[in-house]
Amino acid sequence: MSKRLLCPILLSCIIVMLLSGCGSAVPRGTLHVALPYSDNVQDADTNYYIGWLEDRTGLDLEITTVRQTRSTDYLDMLFSSDTDIDVILFGGDFTVSPETVEAYVRAGDIDDTDGVSWYANAGADAREGAGQILWINYEWLTGLGLAIPTTTEELEAVLCAFRDRDPNGNGLKDEIPLAGSMDAYVYSPVEFILNAFVYNDPIHSRYGLGDDADVLMASSDGFREGLAFCRRFYAEGLLDAHFADCSRSLLSELVNSPSDLVGAFTTGSISDVVYQGNPEIMARYVHVLPPEGPGGVRNALYSVQEPTVGAVITKRSTKKAEARKLLETMLSEEASLIARFGERGVDWDFSDGLDVSIYGGTSTVVTRNYIWNTSQNKHLNGIGPMNVPERYIGGVTWNGVNSDAEYIDGRAQMSYREFLPAADRFHERDEALSSYMDRAVADFVLGKRDIGSDREWEDYLKELSSY
Repeated sequence: MSKRLLCPILLSCIIVMLLSGCGSAVPRGTLHVALPYSDNVQDADTNYYIGWLEDRTGLDLEITTVRQTRSTDYLDMLFSSDTDIDVILFGGDFTVSPETVEAYVRAGDIDDTDGVSWYANAGADAREGAGQILWINYEWLTGLGLAIPTTTEELEAVLCAFRDRDPNGNGLKDEIPLAGSMDAYVYSPVEFILNAFVYNDPIHSRYGLGDDADVLMASSDGFREGLAFCRRFYAEGLLDAHFADCSRSLLSELVNSPSDLVGAFTTGSISDVVYQGNPEIMARYVHVLPPEGPGGVRNALYSVQEPTVGAVITKRSTKKAEARKLLETMLSEEASLIARFGERGVDWDFSDGLDVSIYGGTSTVVTRNYIWNTSQNKHLNGIGPMNVPERYIGGVTWNGVNSDAEYIDGRAQMSYREFLPAADRFHERDEALSSYMDRAVADFVLGKRDIGSDREWEDYLKELSSY
């Protein structure tokens, strides 16, 4: 055989071997991903969603678990070291603001290719609705022969009974009438009660809505009256003495305690505090409508879910194209549905569209196994980029399980709608002003500042004006 014929034959054989996978396999690309630790994600290495992303992108995801809850501490440590990380995911207790991201972009640590410095997480909840719900221990109410409170006066009477009449029946004064945390606004009962005196929107620096979007409600007489009411709650032991220092996780432990310790609490979703895997405790609490204050005021906090930072790509990454492929895949509809509901056909499926959803719209999704805010291994429980279309978020259909958190939340949201103010304009949040008011509210409620003193109030108003 001539050499002229041999060379093309050998070349053809080599090409066929490469295309057919003969010999050693072509290596997959590897991305190094920093993933925040979450009690709700069992094992990132065997997580269904991560496996799905690897199959869909053709990338191997090497996960580094981040255990810091202060994201800036981790970022500072990462960017001052030689750690090989391409992508950083955010979510849960590990969050960062767009402004903070931009600061790291300017420092040359975070990539901003084509002007994109972060990938959004549009959230897993309805885009708009009530931002805070009051939940009350119905077993305590019925055991003491009490009705669900409808006014602040009735709420105070119920909490006094919770404090004084041993509703858990153990002979000990261990009940917490009203528990809370200042880890986030939704967990603070103070923010909820203030809405019975004046529209209180801590998310938008306590300005009003619509025509009142430039009116600072925190300087009103109603706000002062509400603070005085909350101060009395705290002084009389109706509001947990440790609420200012209580973490969300500790609040959750108290509410889920088998000792039945908590009479009432506030949150956005009941599954943020009550364990979904404990239907007995889930069924113990029922939502209470916003109470009417002494002046006839009755508000629910209007909340619009704004996109948060879901992920960034590090400037030092040598695999930016692969990183963008991963994050853009996570933002796809198919990936986002897995990230919110889990495995299709096992944890959820599309509905036939014939029913009304638990939020009052057209049904689009039926949850067979509600796994949000539970210890599971199907998704990342809100960590990373996600963009679930509104028709699915608002289209969840009741699956017939009364203890399903999605169903419980849906009923609460529907009943709160009539108390939501009409809103077509919001005031932009002012971080410095909000931080000051957060401290002032806590100080007045805890008694570090005297809400009954005209001089103290005037000093507060002067300090407000300086912002």
